[in-house]
Amino acid sequence: MGRVGDPYATDTLLDLVPSASSSREKDRLMICGEVISALVMASTLRDKGINAEALTGWEAGISTDGVSGNARIVSIDTARIQESLSNHSVVVIAGFQGIAPLGHLNTLGRGGTDTSAVILGIALEADEVLLYKTVDSIYTADPSKVPTAKELSVISAEDLRQMAWQGAKVVHPRAAEATLAAELTLMVRSFHTGKVVTKVVSESLENSRYIVGVAAGQVVTGFTVTGSGKPSSFFAHLFRRIADCGISMDMFSVFNCSAAFTVPADSTEEVKTVLDSMSLAYTTVNQCVKVSIVGAGMHGLKGVMARFCEALERVGIDAIQTVDSHATISALVHLDQRDNALQELHREFIE
Repeated sequence: MGRVGDPYATDTLLDLVPSASSSREKDRLMICGEVISALVMASTLRDKGINAEALTGWEAGISTDGVSGNARIVSIDTARIQESLSNHSVVVIAGFQGIAPLGHLNTLGRGGTDTSAVILGIALEADEVLLYKTVDSIYTADPSKVPTAKELSVISAEDLRQMAWQGAKVVHPRAAEATLAAELTLMVRSFHTGKVVTKVVSESLENSRYIVGVAAGQVVTGFTVTGSGKPSSFFAHLFRRIADCGISMDMFSVFNCSAAFTVPADSTEEVKTVLDSMSLAYTTVNQCVKVSIVGAGMHGLKGVMARFCEALERVGIDAIQTVDSHATISALVHLDQRDNALQELHREFIE
């Protein structure tokens, strides 16, 4: 239904209620845009002579785990969808939503409509799932931050999953994960032209470059916390206290009784309150982002970390912290250095 300012867009709807409103109320409010979209789409199809019916997410049998604002789909009862398909040429289902065990309505997090589509495709044993996007392609980087970003005509589901979790926003990460697990073919089409711009395949691409892209995450705050006693007990107690507040943590590094990690910027004060209540010493670095290179093909290759650090050094960026996995290498940098870091990493590994 558009972007903020447009009637019924998600952010417009959220602006209608105070921030103190409960998360359940916000969920019920946010689903309105998708429900209206489904009804309008079905009506438009009927006007064109196509027999169509619209269903909400809960009418379509989509059940969630009950987490408000960022729920996961746990099951789909396809009986109502199949019944509707037997009577209609097209069934339009509102995405981004489902029903919790106690009957509450849940949203799936920003971009969750992608996940709705993929999970529905799996549940209905579809041959493929098509996602129409207002982009020309999935790119090796965000073109607004890296002007030399290249279009990707094909990408593996694993690389897409890694790109999404590191901050790329074209496809929701849970949709990419589901595509990978189900070995489902996913096509990204242009909303403007209808043409396939990127094909997502379940198998690894042996002939592709070993680094497929660079990405940056949300604005975060970096914490370094020092405690005492048995390290395993200290870390277990510290991380449990923060997790019980519903705060997502990232970029973990631990050594003896010292831990470094990041949290979303809007969780900074809440984490400080927890650490103060535990009488722990800590330092913070504000207004930071994680920049990453992504590619499952880098696993086992020598010298990738060296090139990563050399690239940052060339543009005068000191990494505050680094972490890596079999498919990513990431550095925490100051927000005002983000674009320079992405552009230099892209030059080093993509161009």
